[in-house]
Amino acid sequence: MNLRRNIVAAAVTLPVVLGSLIATTAPASAYPSDNCLDSSLCVVFDYNSDLEGASAHFERDNVSNLAGYTFDEYSGDAGYGQPVKNNAASLDNVSPNSYVSIYFNSGYGGSCDSVPPSKLVFRLHNTYNNDASFKFTHDTRCYQF
Repeated sequence: MNLRRNIVAAAVTLPVVLGSLIATTAPASAYPSDNCLDSSLCVVFDYNSDLEGASAHFERDNVSNLAGYTFDEYSGDAGYGQPVKNNAASLDNVSPNSYVSIYFNSGYGGSCDSVPPSKLVFRLHNTYNNDASFKFTHDTRCYQF
């Protein structure tokens, strides 16, 4: 009986929760959440080294220009409200099956770092505080973590 009640409660609550997440999602999949909900492509940029400070989540889409995106998670932490472009120091590639490559220039150009699936990077190498774009791919020209 309790199992049936829990299933009914979950069935009623889930659409409301998912609807509120969809309604608050910013353009180009910048995600103001603490995890990557259902995406197999997800990267989390952090303002400080060692995965510290404010964060910005991106799901599914490559971003050819990080201008306009801000560190919008963990209000009160260092970097909150600051631009992601040229301010990311570390990252978490949450993607279980995909590399993510971060580029110095907009449009996926210049020096870059390539991060394997499910890898934490405590300090970016070529793009430390110089990140302008990223895409979910393994770019062999980049510094390899």
